[in-house]
Amino acid sequence: MKKFLAFVMAASMALSLAACGGSSASTATSTTTEATSEAASAASTSGSKTDVAFVTDVGNIDDQSFNQYTWQGVQDFCSANNLSANYYRPTEDSDAARLEQMDNAVNDGAKSIVVAGYLFGSAIAEAQEKYPDVQFLALDVSTADLGDKTPTANTALITYKEEQAGYLAGYAAVYDGYKELGFLGGMAVPAVIRYGYGFVQGADAAAAELGQNIEINYFYGGQFYGDA
Repeated sequence: MKKFLAFVMAASMALSLAACGGSSASTATSTTTEATSEAASAASTSGSKTDVAFVTDVGNIDDQSFNQYTWQGVQDFCSANNLSANYYRPTEDSDAARLEQMDNAVNDGAKSIVVAGYLFGSAIAEAQEKYPDVQFLALDVSTADLGDKTPTANTALITYKEEQAGYLAGYAAVYDGYKELGFLGGMAVPAVIRYGYGFVQGADAAAAELGQNIEINYFYGGQFYGDA
């Protein structure tokens, strides 16, 4: 578990920025999206043997954000350890759909299941007890997200200090000369709120050091996907 956890953590450290900051790294990741999508299609739920499974959050594995980076981490780990990786995408945004894909992964032989996003809290709380011989790695899921359950020995929960990444982004923006800033968060959930507050504090600190006046417009879009 420690080796698995360390490898996937190293490959998905961008999550703390991507999950809260959207696809700001689109330029860096756009060149890998097509290759990642092709690899994912080949490794998707085909009923073949699975050693490590990734169950996606809302969205798909080419979102240039936390789904894509987590899936890449799973693939890198499996490639380095001669294991088979598959991803499983819930048919809808519900606990039942997430549990269904975990069931499918276990039926395909998965001994380790990776999930990304706080929405998996209830599903992990149930699955960890249903499958005590399966290892669960839940990124951006806290103990509070499990409700009245606690993590069992086969579950590792990973959370991030999103406010630190937000602080650095705001601080750097002001030092780059920007005085009219904007923050657009997906939805007002704790992780996004922390990032946004950090962004404001970082921008304010830089402005104070430079003796400048800045303006920040702060919004939430009410969703975790882009549109016009």
